[in-house]
Amino acid sequence: MLVWNTTGHATVIERFESAITNHNVSHAYIFYGSRQVGKMTCALDIARGLNCIDQSDLACGKCIQCLRIHKKIHADVHIISIQNSENKRSIGISDVRDILHVSHMKPYEGSYRVTIIDDADLMTLEASNALLKTLEEPAEQNVFFLLTANEEALIPTIKSRCQSIYFSILDSESVSQHLSQNYDLSDEKLGLLTTLCAGRLGWAVDALNDDGLLEERDDAIRLFVDVLKGGLYRGFEVSEHLSNEYYKNSEYVLNTLHYWTDMYRDLLIMKKADISLIHNIDKEEQLSALIDECNEEELADNIGLVLDSTSQLLDNVVPRLCLDNLIMRINHKI
Repeated sequence: MLVWNTTGHATVIERFESAITNHNVSHAYIFYGSRQVGKMTCALDIARGLNCIDQSDLACGKCIQCLRIHKKIHADVHIISIQNSENKRSIGISDVRDILHVSHMKPYEGSYRVTIIDDADLMTLEASNALLKTLEEPAEQNVFFLLTANEEALIPTIKSRCQSIYFSILDSESVSQHLSQNYDLSDEKLGLLTTLCAGRLGWAVDALNDDGLLEERDDAIRLFVDVLKGGLYRGFEVSEHLSNEYYKNSEYVLNTLHYWTDMYRDLLIMKKADISLIHNIDKEEQLSALIDECNEEELADNIGLVLDSTSQLLDNVVPRLCLDNLIMRINHKI
């Protein structure tokens, strides 16, 4: 039995345990679903399963192969991501060329060569076409995992060469259980993180390891309040700030828009349902002060507008144009 670090996703785990045991792993998969729900963890688990020395255990988690993959220093397991790309905004041909070249070679250290492309939807067309050529002529003992929160942004020919697997958000019980078993948390902190992550366990773990993540959330909420209460001029200042940041750290801006969506959701819930259902339980006072800024229809519309803007940014729409348009439309009172 493979020792999984992945939490939840029982159907996916069962599928790959069977595939590894029966030597029936495909050459390419698309893992799609919300950010930070376990796609990367699962891909690394499978890489361990394919390379583990103790095959009686599928992936023991203790052998040199498993340990090197866990530490991300294995010679045959490569991760390509926007964070280590040249321009931090897209994954270009220069980011994939070397790894695609060695993908035609036999594994050097283990039994399988595994390539994981995170945020695969951010590949340029040139990079996508280079990957496509590799997928059209797959080498033995080479497996690709394309991870994305936006499967529709992948070119159709790549999607047709891969098996697509959906990763859902986790239920709160699974998140809470994982956090309580692996971290020493007060009941208050456990409840807050479980609620805030909204089924994205990776976010909760990152927040525990990086205080800056909660500070980033606080910044995003301050900007949200500014946009709702500060008028059009302040709104455009926020747009300019986020546009400039996007070129330096796109993840920060995408996270900011996610927090805005979550705040709008909570405001809508406070108008319609039980306040115990809100995510931002530590921001109840701020939410109450904003409750009269929008009616229910405007709140629902604004959620859609922020989600649309997020998709546009991922589709490489000019950030300032996208965000200025959002500010102008986000609230009929602005």
